[in-house]
Amino acid sequence: MNKLSKIVGVICISSLGMISSASADSSAFTGAYIGVSGSAMGVAIDGTHTSTIGQATVSKGVVGAVEQTVGFEAGFYYPLSDMAFITVGAGLVPFSADIKASSVTDGKDIKMATDDIISVFIEPSYNLTDNSAVFLKVGYSESEVAVTGTEVTNKVYDFDGTTIALGTKTIADNGLYIKTEAGFTEYSSIKISNILESNASSFTASAKGDIDVAYGKLVLGYKF
Repeated sequence: MNKLSKIVGVICISSLGMISSASADSSAFTGAYIGVSGSAMGVAIDGTHTSTIGQATVSKGVVGAVEQTVGFEAGFYYPLSDMAFITVGAGLVPFSADIKASSVTDGKDIKMATDDIISVFIEPSYNLTDNSAVFLKVGYSESEVAVTGTEVTNKVYDFDGTTIALGTKTIADNGLYIKTEAGFTEYSSIKISNILESNASSFTASAKGDIDVAYGKLVLGYKF
């Protein structure tokens, strides 16, 4: 995450150096907007499993899934100067992905199913021309994951995370706009407890997972 932040900083500084106040005008972006988004999302869970039978052992592993989604967002463009503006908005991605981790030795598995992702964000933006701009996005999102499995009592866990992304915006004279975006969301960890070690014992294990999402997004919308 620290490396990503440094890369974002370098790109933003480089972009600022390309901007000319004589050829840029943020007024084209001022106002409210709505949009429909299409995304490709890669979800990875880096987890550990702690067993309590006999000598306590910890095993590690990574599971993941790639999904395509359609979502919605809305917000408002606020002008800051002739060549800079900021966007404040919110989004909803009706997202659903199933991630399964299986044991090859005893036939047991844990299945995690994610739900809709709700987000809020700000996008400091800088004009390159009158109708195009680059932006840095900082956001907060939350969702939940339902956990089931061979030896797991069905549970639902809430989790949230922070997003950093970069992108471009282009707007036409009639208000139609296109936004492209690539980013990364680092979510809080979830811990699954009370996993039965076997049907014949009262020993329970636990599993902990760190959830990361990398994505690319295209938004088509209209500014009022």
